Amino acid sequence: MKTNDNSDTSSSANSSAEEIQTAALQDDFTKEFISSKEETEEGYHTFESGVSGYTMLYPVNAVMDQTYYQYRDTKYEAILFGEERKEENYSYSVVGNFDDREATEWIEGNLELLIGSKKLVTPEDFEKYTVGDNDIYFAEYRQDINNDKNGFYLHFLGYIKSQTTDKAIGLEYSSTCISKTEECNLDLTEERERAKKIFHSVRFNP
Repeated sequence: MKTNDNSDTSSSANSSAEEIQTAALQDDFTKEFISSKEETEEGYHTFESGVSGYTMLYPVNAVMDQTYYQYRDTKYEAILFGEERKEENYSYSVVGNFDDREATEWIEGNLELLIGSKKLVTPEDFEKYTVGDNDIYFAEYRQDINNDKNGFYLHFLGYIKSQTTDKAIGLEYSSTCISKTEECNLDLTEERERAKKIFHSVRFNP
């Protein structure tokens, strides 16, 4: 009996080790939006909107900011999530604003809202293309904040508008080096691909 007990304990420990959860699932608030403990694809869960408006890919180690989160009925939702990788001196964040109103058809005005007060790009700088049933308006820019070696942010803006409904979401993916004076491999092409992967994954619910 004793041998069997030890075997069971060892087996349980191994099982627990195999079930180590991602940061998204360890956070009580974030996990409310994650559709499954399984990864949808490597490095990503599926995020389900709290107002049932849309789904999208969500990095497994990103955590939602509960204090930022807002919603109004099923027509509006504001989200913010991000991740710090201190060993890589790297961090990113994603801000999103979902809307389900006729006003989403006013593309130029919504692009102005997405750009915000910094005005480092204009609506004319956005590239329009289609992914599935969504029109995507995409722009990017670099924001220098000081003269340090890594004193800048990379910003990627995406306005994703359903072709068949009034649903739309504006997303801003921003990345930077945590320490502006230490080594950091912030690659423009890689960051663009990460941002577009999330933007292109948006699926609006009927």
